[in-house]
Amino acid sequence: MKRFILSLIAAVAVLAVRAVSPSGSLPVLYINTEGNAPVTSKEDYLSATYYLVNGDASIGSAAEPLVTQIKGRGNYTWTGFNKKPYRLKLDSKQPLLGMKKSKHFGLLAAADDNLGFLRNTVGFEVSRRLGMDWTPAQEPVELVLNGDYRGLYFLTELVRVDPDRVAVTEQPDGETAPDAVTGGWLVEIDNYDDTYQVTIHENCGSGELMRFTHKSPEALSTEQRDYLIGLVTAADAAIYSSDKSSAAWLDYIDLDELVKFYITQEVTDNGESFHGSCYWHKERGTDTKMRFGPVWDFGNSFQRDGNNFIYRNTYFHQHWIGEIASYPAFQEAVKAKWAEFKPQIAEIEQFITNFATEIASAAATDARRWPEYGNADMAQAKSRYLERFRSKVNWLDARWSDTENPSTLSNLYMVGASSVLGSWQPADAPELFFNAESQSFHRHFDRISQLNEGRGFKIIDRRSWSGCTEMCSNGSLLNLNEDYVVSTVTNDPNIELAVAEIFNVDVDVRRVGNDWVLRISDSSGVESAAGDAIAMHGSRGCISVTTPCPTRLCVFTASGSCAASLTVDGSAQIPLPQGFYIVTTPTSSHKLTVH
Repeated sequence: MKRFILSLIAAVAVLAVRAVSPSGSLPVLYINTEGNAPVTSKEDYLSATYYLVNGDASIGSAAEPLVTQIKGRGNYTWTGFNKKPYRLKLDSKQPLLGMKKSKHFGLLAAADDNLGFLRNTVGFEVSRRLGMDWTPAQEPVELVLNGDYRGLYFLTELVRVDPDRVAVTEQPDGETAPDAVTGGWLVEIDNYDDTYQVTIHENCGSGELMRFTHKSPEALSTEQRDYLIGLVTAADAAIYSSDKSSAAWLDYIDLDELVKFYITQEVTDNGESFHGSCYWHKERGTDTKMRFGPVWDFGNSFQRDGNNFIYRNTYFHQHWIGEIASYPAFQEAVKAKWAEFKPQIAEIEQFITNFATEIASAAATDARRWPEYGNADMAQAKSRYLERFRSKVNWLDARWSDTENPSTLSNLYMVGASSVLGSWQPADAPELFFNAESQSFHRHFDRISQLNEGRGFKIIDRRSWSGCTEMCSNGSLLNLNEDYVVSTVTNDPNIELAVAEIFNVDVDVRRVGNDWVLRISDSSGVESAAGDAIAMHGSRGCISVTTPCPTRLCVFTASGSCAASLTVDGSAQIPLPQGFYIVTTPTSSHKLTVH
């Protein structure tokens, strides 16, 4: 009986879900597979019929549906969610919802988009406004599949070679003629292994595996395969040239289209943009270049905390773009295109608001159908997206505009051996943020740990994308003169950093003329190295020390000069000006901040 009751409850729950009906605020697409067979495969199409209810612009009807085929699509979106994406192959070309006539469309579920279904939507809009060769069109619909309301979907043009989509000369499978194998190509930089792909190791064979899935042509002759491998290998070698004034990489990649593609990814903070679903195409000819685009898949847009360039602090390795960003020619082209594009930001924000209003009712209905996904509160979701969008745009503008103000003179990072500060790489390090009121770069740390490895920390200034300048320390000691002006010094082997943890640290860096002035203050507690019986702490104007027996102490400034030398038996207070000091004993050393 208990099993029967549980089964009945489950059945009622399923019926309740299936009882959800379209909101009626958007066009409704009805699809019925032959025999109501479930769509379970990405490889095999099922025969089906469809009709689209859209007022006077309806296509087909329940009484006279049109013929189509349907199958699954996607990678993670197919396996990771019950709300599945699909691919349609219509029996005849149709201008669905005002899009250009085609047989091929996708139904994107956007089950992974909890930011108001705005990730792809805004990515496509930015791409269009930047004037890329072609950007997929999409329209929101509500889907009913085999009588089951499946929720809010996005009917989307698929990336494929076509005069109205990726308009390159279609290259036959198995082509062998030397001139013909030069194009047209449609290739994806992929993050999944696929039978139809070629691979190289980035950075002239020493780096990450790059997968190039050739979408058109699909089945390659030896000549086609050799050409594709040769093309991407030569491009890779040119990109990783040590001479950043070299223009050799521009022989392979169209600069203007890359810049538009890149800015689209940065504005939407797409951390997977040069890692997977990253398309490029090339027209036939020995003098044609790889043109990045079309854009596709913004599922990892705004998925991380804070602002940074998309090739830094991301979950995915971004192929090529981090190296390309070190070329001054690319930097200048980005800044120029940004200046053209920036006036459209306000219009894009209005577009976001209008779109959120348009789909709000359908989104609420979708959330009832899929309570584990979706955006029940579109107003809140839109606000969260806009907040991140505006933050990233402002962050980019501070780096790409030519306006001279202190916040754009430098991007400062505090790097070190601790897990908090990263692994000596600016990409892993916390950034110091500009404080307009104090005209300084500031960062507060609740706790900096693992500084007892003898390597300390340093502050670096990434003045340009081509590299960074160390503003202090050679990796062991922070160097400050008595006015706290940062400079680089040779390490003194007799002064070692051996502090386990520092708490409540405020880091402030400001520029005075050509010098950088550093102050680190408000260190309310310092935990000494384990096992040390000597107790000491920094307080206002002095260091207080307590020793269990007569102990010789030497106090050094962070630059290595001796500030005090004495023997302490019991307790003592050592008067000192505000600053950093290294206190050494015959067996250990401590770094203290004196307020």
